Amino acid sequence: MHPFIHVFGLKIPSYGLMMAIAFITAIVFSYIRAKKAGKNPDTILDLAIAAIILGLGSAYLLYIFVTYPLSEIWNSIKSGSFAVFKDGGLVFYGGVIGGALAVIGYLKLIKKERVWDYAAIIVPTIPLAHALGRVGCFLAGCCYGKCVHTPISVIYKDPIGGAPVGVPVFPIQLVEAACNILVFLILMLYVGKKLKRGSVLFLYMILYGIERFVLEYFRYDEIRGIFLGLSTSQWISIAMVIIGVIGMALTYKRKPLFKAAEHRRL
Repeated sequence: MHPFIHVFGLKIPSYGLMMAIAFITAIVFSYIRAKKAGKNPDTILDLAIAAIILGLGSAYLLYIFVTYPLSEIWNSIKSGSFAVFKDGGLVFYGGVIGGALAVIGYLKLIKKERVWDYAAIIVPTIPLAHALGRVGCFLAGCCYGKCVHTPISVIYKDPIGGAPVGVPVFPIQLVEAACNILVFLILMLYVGKKLKRGSVLFLYMILYGIERFVLEYFRYDEIRGIFLGLSTSQWISIAMVIIGVIGMALTYKRKPLFKAAEHRRL
């Protein structure tokens, strides 16, 4: 589509621009929600830095591990060439796992704060930022869909993300962006209800796990790792749904995380 945007003579990668917009949107939205919830909004900025650094690193590493066999990765390290690590790419699930570990570690070890208090603030921003990131994928031509003729299929002329050129492909990136917006709206409606400790996070895990599992069948980029007929992301999706369901069940009888007045502030 439009892998680069030209502004005042500058050639800006669309994917990088949308990623930046996604990060800024998530940070600003979480910052505002933290203030409304009576939490220190500056903590959100600290969490953002930690999550971005570790999240991007883990997203890159997961891309390497699903793209290359372990033997090739080991030989690359053993030879000192590190050739496989010179390839570029990110996997969303790797970013989520790394970012979550960064947030949990920072809150528990440094700030001595309860993780669940901030989960209700931060989690709804994840699908919102993810939706913006998927628009970047669409513009760059990565994470593309199956080659198929449909009323909404698109044809890439100069993709930089590996999409096939000159053939109609299903715009799965935009479909996932729309699904993520729906998940965002559901979570925002949910946080206005009587919350259970950790339930927002578990609900997100269930919703996105189901979404991603289904949408993987419409993707065509095969560099995702396949095991027993399912992609790496589908296996992670299954794990997310299971953890989400168990988590919701365990939190069902616990006391509400926020009082009624605090629900409205979120």
